[in-house]
Amino acid sequence: MSDAATPSPTTVPPQATGITLVVTERVRLSKLDAYEAWARRLHALQATQPGFVGLHVLRDAGGPVAEYVTLVRFASPQALEAWRATPAYRSALAELDEFTADEVEYREAQGLEAWFDRPARLPAPPLWKNVIVGIVGVYPLIMLFAWLLRPLTGEWPAWASTLATASVSTLFLNWPVLPWLSRLLRPWLYPTRRT
Repeated sequence: MSDAATPSPTTVPPQATGITLVVTERVRLSKLDAYEAWARRLHALQATQPGFVGLHVLRDAGGPVAEYVTLVRFASPQALEAWRATPAYRSALAELDEFTADEVEYREAQGLEAWFDRPARLPAPPLWKNVIVGIVGVYPLIMLFAWLLRPLTGEWPAWASTLATASVSTLFLNWPVLPWLSRLLRPWLYPTRRT
């Protein structure tokens, strides 16, 4: 899945708190332009909603329908529920059937879970595979930032320099490293994905 052409008002890496709404839509190819115009309007509305943090859109247009996975980040579950209760959201949902080929899938995720870019209708990969992806992502980051931060943190106590390295590494692990790794390793993570 590649980054979608649909512009988003903001793209913010996940934080330790908050919630991500993961929306999977399969859009008819004949409706792509209309769908993307609709999505831009919806994203602009979301950007004005209290508690909205950001969003990231992934698109796979390589099949008979285009698959869009949108990760919409809110500061809290309450902020997400408030958005879902707005007339603007309900009105936008009423238009969605015009563009989609089948049922839209919604799931809520917290923390790093949302960034393991799971293809629609496939089970999550086994835990051991997620652990390996995490190690492949985090180890080079820790080594890189320990080296880069050494001039600044070299005289700090070990716990403080480790905290600085871990904090910066976690930020980059969340975005863009995990989304990129999950796409790169998708054939291994989801070996039964339909072609």
